[in-house]
Amino acid sequence: MSISLPQKVTKLSVLAQGDELGLLTHGSTHIYTPTQEERYVSLTMTKKALDSYSSGSLHPIFAQNLPEGFNRRFIAEKLARYAKVNDMYLLALQGDNGIGMLSYKGDFELPNIESVSLQDILTYSSKEPLFPQLLEKYYLRNSLAGVQPKVSVPVKIDRTIEQKDLIVKSFDREFTLLTVNEYVCMEAARFCGLEPPKTYLSDSLETFVVERFDSDKQGKKLGYEDFTTLLKKPNDPDSKYTSSYETLLKATHLYTNDMAEVERMYRYIVFNCLIGNGDAHLKNFALQYDKKMKNVRVSPPFDITHTLIYDSIDNKMALKMANSKVFPDREHLLKLGESRTFNIRDRKYIIEEMGDLISDFLTQSEEIRILDGMKDSIEKHLSNSLKRRYSTKSYRHDRKLKFE
Repeated sequence: MSISLPQKVTKLSVLAQGDELGLLTHGSTHIYTPTQEERYVSLTMTKKALDSYSSGSLHPIFAQNLPEGFNRRFIAEKLARYAKVNDMYLLALQGDNGIGMLSYKGDFELPNIESVSLQDILTYSSKEPLFPQLLEKYYLRNSLAGVQPKVSVPVKIDRTIEQKDLIVKSFDREFTLLTVNEYVCMEAARFCGLEPPKTYLSDSLETFVVERFDSDKQGKKLGYEDFTTLLKKPNDPDSKYTSSYETLLKATHLYTNDMAEVERMYRYIVFNCLIGNGDAHLKNFALQYDKKMKNVRVSPPFDITHTLIYDSIDNKMALKMANSKVFPDREHLLKLGESRTFNIRDRKYIIEEMGDLISDFLTQSEEIRILDGMKDSIEKHLSNSLKRRYSTKSYRHDRKLKFE
C-alpha cells in the first residue's frame, strides 16, 4: 500500500462544504463538540448553547452512511494488517466522499484516485468482471451505506455532458440480475413522474449505475439525512426496519412543513407498494436541504427493486402500515394519506393513476424481459393490490396528471 494508515482513529474534524462544524472524538463514548454556533450538523442536533452531544454508539447523522454487509467486510479484511476498522475509521476513510454535505478529516490524507468514464463502465467487455476491479481500485473511499455490493466512482469530466459522480452496483448469485431489476424499477419510477436520478444498465448486465443526487445544479453538496437519522434510530442494522409508513409521512410533515413534500413522499410509498418492493426501509427515504438548512425537501427515489421475485426474501414489507407488514390493498393505501395533521387530496386518483402508469410501463419496457418472470410477478402483485384490470394502451406523453 502506497500510503501510511493509522492503527486507529479517535478524533475527526466534521466539515460541511469546507467549513468546520465541530469535532468528533471516541474514547469510552462518542462525543461531538460543535466548534461554531452558526451552522448545525443535523436537523436533529440543533439545541443552542449545548457544549457537546454524547452517545455510546456513533450518532445517527454520522452513522447513516456507514457501509453494511459486503462492503464493510471487504474494507475490514483489506485493512486487517494495518488497523482494526471501526465506525470512526470508516468515517475517516469516507472523507468528503459520503452522501450529503458532511465530510470528515483525520490525521492522514488519502491519495487522489484516477477517475473513469461512464462509457467505459457501460461498454466494458472482458472475461474478467469489471465490478471487482472497481472495488479494488476505490475501496479506500467506498464507505457507502447499504448491504448490496456497490462502489462510488469519480467520473471523468466531459465538457459537453453534465455528468455527476456515480454509484456502481453489482449482484450475487442469491439475487440474480438484481442490476436489471433495479434498473427496471427505477425507470418505472421515472415513467410515473417521480423523477429519480439518471440510471444506466451496462451492456453486460453486470453493473447498474446511478448518478449521485446529493448536489445542486451548481455542483454544491446538499445536506442529506435519511429517516433512521431523522427518527433518531439506534446505530444497529435492524433499526431501519422498526417504524411505519404512517410515521414516515408524519416526520416528513414535521421536518418540511410543506404539504407538497408530504404528497411527494406519499407517492413514493404508493409506488414502492405497487411495484412490490419489500425493502423500502427507513434508509431508503431521505430529506435534503441547503447550506442554511432551509428548503427542506424529499430526496429523489432510490434503491427500488421488485423483491417479490426472489424466493429467499419473504413477501412482507420493510415497514408497517396499519400495524402490519403485509402489502396493503387499495383501501389501506387510501387511509395512509390521511391523519390528524394532514390530508392528501386526490388519493384515489393518485393510486389509480400510479397503477395505470406502472402497467403501461411494463408493456413497453424491453429490459424487463431480461429477468425471467419479473413482468408476470409485478402484474400479479398489481392485480392483487388494486383489485382491477389495468389498461395496456400506449402511454401518451402529453398526458397531464391532476396532481402535477
